[in-house]
Amino acid sequence: MSARPTVAIALTLYLALASPAFSQDIPAPFEGLMLQEMHRTVMDDLRERNLGIRGNSPARPRATTARRAAAGQTVSTAYRPSPQVSAKVRAQFAQHMTRQTGPEGGRKVAAAMQARDPVRNWAQLVAADGLRPGDAADALAGYWVLNWMIANRGDNNRVQTLAVRDQVRAIMTSNPAYARLSEAQRQEFAEVLMLNFLVQQAAYVDALKRGDQAALQRLGDAAVARFKGEMGVDLRRLRLTERGFAKG
Repeated sequence: MSARPTVAIALTLYLALASPAFSQDIPAPFEGLMLQEMHRTVMDDLRERNLGIRGNSPARPRATTARRAAAGQTVSTAYRPSPQVSAKVRAQFAQHMTRQTGPEGGRKVAAAMQARDPVRNWAQLVAADGLRPGDAADALAGYWVLNWMIANRGDNNRVQTLAVRDQVRAIMTSNPAYARLSEAQRQEFAEVLMLNFLVQQAAYVDALKRGDQAALQRLGDAAVARFKGEMGVDLRRLRLTERGFAKG
């Protein structure tokens, strides 16, 4: 997930957004219909169980994987992609970018997504780290690792990224809210994260290539603020290890 040559394909969306309103920073993340609540509940669990950091959200009853197995229930993070779900997510994303950057920005984003499949772009960028489309845990792991990298100007390796994937998958499959998602909703959750990943990585790599230290600082601070606000996690107080994320 480092600044490899293949990262250039993610610049398609970023460059499509070239406008005065978007010239310095990435826009607010795209939440879609499923991301906000699911991201919060899953990340509350990840923070409290695995990182030992208690957040501000009220305690919630938790159904463990063992209890689900005993009840004969199986919770999966995988999904079979539906073109209809992808079209819905991309239409919502174009609308979001229209609100962020104006009608011209929205049209450029829609055209960029028509010309290049965002899921395929995402898959090319994360393949070397062992992540694959078709699994919401892979999408969430990629998003978390990327934001940690932006916040800390750090790097990752395959072992670390796969450890984060295993870390978040265990939490997702034992999270009651996640267990209620349909296959289409799992796909929507994943593809919203992929689109945010593409825009955020493209902005980060663009700043790296230009050596723009001020932009890198702004992007890092934005990642920190985003995770603090949404999940109560300070990315600069986390370490990325071969066992996943740990308190710094």
